[in-house]
Amino acid sequence: MNDCIAIFGAVKEEIAGIKQAMNISDHMRLGKTSAWPGKWGKQSIVLVRSGVGQQRAEDATLQVIDRFKPSTLVSIGYAGAVQPELNVGDLVIADTIIEENKKEKYSPDFDWLNRAKDVPCPEGFKAVVGGLLTVDNVIHDSLSKQELGKNYSVQAVEMETSAIAKVAEEKDVPLLSLRVISDRLDQELLDSSSFLGSDGEISTLKAGWYVLTHPGSIKSALSLRSQTQIATQALTKFLSDLLHYY
Repeated sequence: MNDCIAIFGAVKEEIAGIKQAMNISDHMRLGKTSAWPGKWGKQSIVLVRSGVGQQRAEDATLQVIDRFKPSTLVSIGYAGAVQPELNVGDLVIADTIIEENKKEKYSPDFDWLNRAKDVPCPEGFKAVVGGLLTVDNVIHDSLSKQELGKNYSVQAVEMETSAIAKVAEEKDVPLLSLRVISDRLDQELLDSSSFLGSDGEISTLKAGWYVLTHPGSIKSALSLRSQTQIATQALTKFLSDLLHYY
């Protein structure tokens, strides 16, 4: 083990703020995973873009642990709110990680969880501690979000964390999960399941073609883009403050 902290995001937008702020020493390809080792302030980190979904997240986590032997794994990114009190830019600090339709539950590292609880949230946003649900597909309609929130008693829904938590548990590496709300409970999303490219990223070409052929989706697409920019800023600030006091 060393003092390197591995920070995992699924897509480039989630990690854009960190990538801009850090001092990158290299860019490495680990299979389909992209990794940028370097420094963020005084902290050694490796920033990881895994691609979307549990399989991509699991592969990335195994590759990064094998190559960098990090002291801690931090899973970050966007999440959909499944409780009405959560707004865009609010942070969810996971105390329980659940995989949909399975009995497995994972817990983050106790010390890291307590450190995150003590970090002040960026002005205008709030941080909540609660459950996080990992699902296989984008949950794009409000009714489905409501049902998941009720059935699993969680705060938010996303697509990678349980896979990272599973590997962290198997490899005995401490884990922290921080997710930022990118869409509210009452917000309908575009069904972006067909937008993914072979690299596990949202394909700009596919997304652009969808918007062009579905003019009614333009407003929704622009709103979500604005919301993800707000979410990225809030997440980056919170994580920067957390590592500053580490």
